[in-house]
Formats: sequence, structure tokens, C-alpha cells
Amino acid sequence: MKTCLTLFLLFLFPLVFGQYDDPKFGKIDPAELSMTRYDKDTTADALMLFDNGNTKFTLNSEHQFQFVFERHCRIKIFKKSAFHLADFKLKLYKNGSAKEKLSTLKAFTYNLIDGKIVKIKLDNDNIFEEASNYYIIKKFAFPQVKEGSVIELSYTITSDFLYNLRGWNFQYEYPAVWSQYTTEIPEYFNYRQSSKGYLPFDVQKSEQVPASFLFHVEAQNDVNGGIQGSGRIQAQNYEMKANATRQVLATKDVPAFIAEPNTDCDDNYIQSMEFELSSVRYPNQPSQDFTQSWESVNEKMNSEEDFGRLLKSKAFISDTVENLIKGKTSDLDKASAIYSFVQSRMKWTGVYSLWSVNGLKKPFQAHSGNSSEINLLLTLMLQTAGLKADPVMFSTRDNGAAASFYPTITKFNSVLARLNVDGKPYFLDATCEFCPMGTLPANDINGKGRVVNNENGDWADLEVPARYKMSKQYLLTISPDGKFTGTVNGKYDGYAGISFRNHLKDEKTVDDYFRKLQENLKGLNIISYGISQKENVNVPLMDSVKVEITDHSEILGDKILFQPLLYEAIGKNIYILEDRKYPVNYNYPVSETLVFSYKIPEGYKVESMPAPTILKFQDNAMVVSYYVQNIGDQLIVNYKKVINKILYIPDEYKDLKEFYNHIVKVNSENVILKKTT
Repeated sequence: MKTCLTLFLLFLFPLVFGQYDDPKFGKIDPAELSMTRYDKDTTADALMLFDNGNTKFTLNSEHQFQFVFERHCRIKIFKKSAFHLADFKLKLYKNGSAKEKLSTLKAFTYNLIDGKIVKIKLDNDNIFEEASNYYIIKKFAFPQVKEGSVIELSYTITSDFLYNLRGWNFQYEYPAVWSQYTTEIPEYFNYRQSSKGYLPFDVQKSEQVPASFLFHVEAQNDVNGGIQGSGRIQAQNYEMKANATRQVLATKDVPAFIAEPNTDCDDNYIQSMEFELSSVRYPNQPSQDFTQSWESVNEKMNSEEDFGRLLKSKAFISDTVENLIKGKTSDLDKASAIYSFVQSRMKWTGVYSLWSVNGLKKPFQAHSGNSSEINLLLTLMLQTAGLKADPVMFSTRDNGAAASFYPTITKFNSVLARLNVDGKPYFLDATCEFCPMGTLPANDINGKGRVVNNENGDWADLEVPARYKMSKQYLLTISPDGKFTGTVNGKYDGYAGISFRNHLKDEKTVDDYFRKLQENLKGLNIISYGISQKENVNVPLMDSVKVEITDHSEILGDKILFQPLLYEAIGKNIYILEDRKYPVNYNYPVSETLVFSYKIPEGYKVESMPAPTILKFQDNAMVVSYYVQNIGDQLIVNYKKVINKILYIPDEYKDLKEFYNHIVKVNSENVILKKTT
């Protein structure tokens, strides 16, 4: 098997640094189907055999430039866990008359049956479409995929959106043998390129090549040779020649990107290349610049109909604002009343958007909107109240970081409001149903946002004034058979409160939440529960749960053994990589306090318990303390974990991983109770 794979790879890539030829569609080598694993990553559940893309420019029927993007890829499926790779979604953008068109879609599944290659074609009836105001999504699934299948896909997208030249990912959740992207860009277009990731390019070649574009023009000639008149129609072709820059980027033997906990956004670290149009200059015409400076970005956003110009019309909310601030003397009270009103009135559609596609009046009347519509409405109402407020465009964590070192608009995908009261900034996002005023949703905390104002704009650090604060008190009695009974009281403040309220919202009822909690935690039986301050987001949420806990102790003769942290124990290290190339990011500071009070069963005493422990990571960036005390018939456990430092660079990863190894070890230590009578 290894020999077959080696021969296949040699056939596919005879010259790593030479010219790469896209394999012919449908020409499947039997070695691809007989493969049972990938020798360079034997744990991989799938393998990207190759992924080849290219983009060229052409002219449409109206003699306007557009680009043509082509992709051809082939994937080997080893295990069922990778079947999701057979589900594809292609997003096609549209805006007015501008659109993207999908063509030449081919998708086949190949299986090896009785030694013969059987290919199954995707039926057009199994291609489905979802449409919205700004895009169409084509959805389909490869047919008859099973373990051992190879799936192959090719398609073409023709696009009028020159501003958003399609980028390319060279890395995937599974390893890849080869990934390549070729662009051929005419000299008229200047694109800013942005590379992400930590892998080197095995091919990185750029050269000037000739390009030509044919214009077809029809004109009516009169008898005197003029353009106007009643003469015959003549067709004329004009060829415009230009230089183009042809760039080839490729990587080979690409390792899978393995996502670990506490990552701001995987897309920030996956090897990729993005393009953004910087300027256009056609022959004998002045240059047209796009976002050449942050000042020009500010000017453009202020003039946009779906953004800045919406803040000019206040009539439809003037009476509402007046009623909200009536009788309030401080700016903070006025702002709080407006924020609470928008937060409770407006239902977020779940869509992040930089643009208020429906304006502001219509969403206000409908009580619903995207992130831009809700927060531009909030900004407008604050301004109408005479407060200093401006919109802030930013990129959410799951959208990746927006670099501040070059001007951009397309990387931002959402809007929040910045309020300034007595020189102090408050960042507000009314899409968050459970965020107190001045606390941003966790997904908003992503570096810097760009303030759009009537000056030149400004940068805003999306700082974190709140912590994740959780405390629990377990009051439990241990029975001789190792069962725990009692009450667990919890207090959830800051991001812990926001998170808990969101979990409750995700369920139909509070009963459903606790039912699922019981189902997901081994040995837990919830007898009763109560929740307080669920609706008041400005104070901590609290719960009290009466429980019985089994299967968390071991009886060995006359001894009872158990881990005193129960469900709160960290059972394994969350960090598994030998070497992590991207940072660890905790989003916000964390404070977790656990207190356990165990009543020891009559006739038993403590024979062994964990020693007091304090673990500190680099200048108290992270501190874990663990104390177990035996006082009479009580066993008191105090455990606290504090994360003060949010960001840890890759050079700190190995030390951080080892720190968590110590945490796991401490968490796993047992208490031993011995029967004395």
C-alpha cells in the first residue's frame, strides 16, 4: 500500500518547484482509491489530494471587467468522521445588477467495487439554493460517499465584484498533499495582498505575461461615413493589450490545522492569502483610489446610504427619545435608558453586518434588525438625546482580525456604538440581550475597531472591563455507600452571568436546561432547583440546586475514595499540540471559586487528602490554589483559579501546557476516608 501511495504522489507531482499541471478531471488513479491511510499523518480521517484554483480577468457583454475564478479539488475519505466534507456550500454575491454566476459545476464520487472504479455523478436535482438580499448559497452533497471514497469537484464563478477578488486557503482541517492558487491580474488593477499563517510557500513565483481583451462594438454609418444616419450597421472589434502579473503560490505536504481551545479565530492562523482592491487606473484615465487612507475610509463610510447618511434622519425617533430621557439629569442615566430600550425592543436576527440594508426606520418599526441596524439605531438615538456617540465598525472574533496597518472596509463585518460621557468611553452593543451597559458580547472583543465620526475617524481598543466570575458552594453529606447528597449554590457574574443566561435562553424552559444538565453529567440526580435574578442583567444570576450524586466514589474494603472537586475537576489537559504556532487567547479575565463542605459519615475519618497547593504561572498571569482541611466531621475544600493575563504568545505555549499538566494532576488527587468503627 505504501508503494502505491508513493508512486501516486510521484506521478501527481513530478516537479515540486517546476510547472504544476492540474490533473485531468475524472482521471482517477487506482492508488487513490486503494489508500487506507496517509503515511505522513496516519491519524488523518481524510486527505486533500490536491486543491487547485486560478483567477483571470475578462470582459462581460457590456465591456466591463470581471474576474473568473476556477477551482478543482479531489479529496480522499478514510473514515465516517470526515463525511461532512462531502457537504458543500458555495456563496455567490449579488448587489443590484452586479452578481456572481456559477457555471461548469461538476461533482463526482468514486468508489472501488470488486476491483473496479465506479463513479457516481451529482444530479442537478440535488443542488439546492438559499437566497438573501446580498447573496445566493448553492448547497449540495456528494452521492454515495463511504469510507474509502474519493470525491472530486470543479466549478467556475464569474464575478462582477472586482473589489473582492477571491482569496485562497492553503491549509485545511485535514492534511493536504498539494494546494495551489494562481492569479493573473491586468496592470490596471492594484490589489493589496494579505497573507496569514505560519507555513512557507513551496512555490512562490511572479512574472509578467501579456494579456489581451477584445471589445466588440456595433455602429451605424451614414453615407458620409459618420456615426449617425441611416446607413448600414457595422461591427468592429477592438483589442486592448496589456501586461498582467501572473502569480503562483503553492504548498505541499500541508499539515492539518488542529484547533485547540482558547483561540480567537482559526481563520487568523490558517495559511491563506486575501486580496483587496487598492486602486484602478485605465489607459488615458485618472487613477481611482479605494481606501487609500483611513481618513478616506471615514469619509466613504459617512457618505454611504446604508451607513453614515442614516444618522442624518432623526424625525422618526425624536418623540421616543424625548420620552425616554424626560426627568433624567445625568448623561449616563439618559444613555442607560436609551440602551435598555433598544436592547429590549429590538430582536437581533443573528446576522452580523456592516450595512443597514433596510435603513433604520423599517427595523425600528419591525422591532428586528441585523447588528448594524440595531447599533446604528442606538447611535442615532444617543445623538438625538444630545450625547456624544459614534458608530464603530469592527470585525467579530469568528470573522478574524482586521489589520490596522492598512486601510480596509471589507474586513469589518459589524457595528457597535461608542458613547463618551465625561471623557470616559463606553462601548455598547444592543444586540446582546444579557449584556449590562458597557459590557460587550464576547464575540465583539477582537482587537481594535474603527470609529466613524465627523472628523477623520479614530481607533478604539475594544477593551474588557468585565471578568468571567463564577463561584459555587457545595454543601454535601457523604453516606457510607459513597453517595453525596445536599445542595449546590452558584453565583454567576460578568461573562459567567451572560453565558448562563444565554444557555437558559437556548432552551424552551428552565426545566429543559436542568434536565439536559442531569443527562450530561454522570451520576447526577437533580431533586429540585431555583434561579434568581434571571431577568436583571445588572446583577449576578444565582441558582440553588438540590442534588444526589452517585458514581463518583470508590469503595475499597473499609475505605471510601473520591476526587473532592467532583464535576468541577479538570480531567485532562486541554492543550494537546507539541508545538502551537498561534497564540492562546482567553478573551477576558477569569475568576472561578469553588468551596466544598463535606460531612464525613459517622464512624469514618480522613486517612489521606491532597496537600495544599499553589500553582503560579509567570508573574501571576494564572494562579491556581487548592486547600483541603479536615475540621471535626467536616472536610472543607477551597479551590480557586484566576486568569489575569488574556494573551499568551506561541513561545509561552510549552510552559502553559506543562502548567495545565500540573493542574490536571492536582485535580485528580483523591481523598481517602477510612472506617474506624
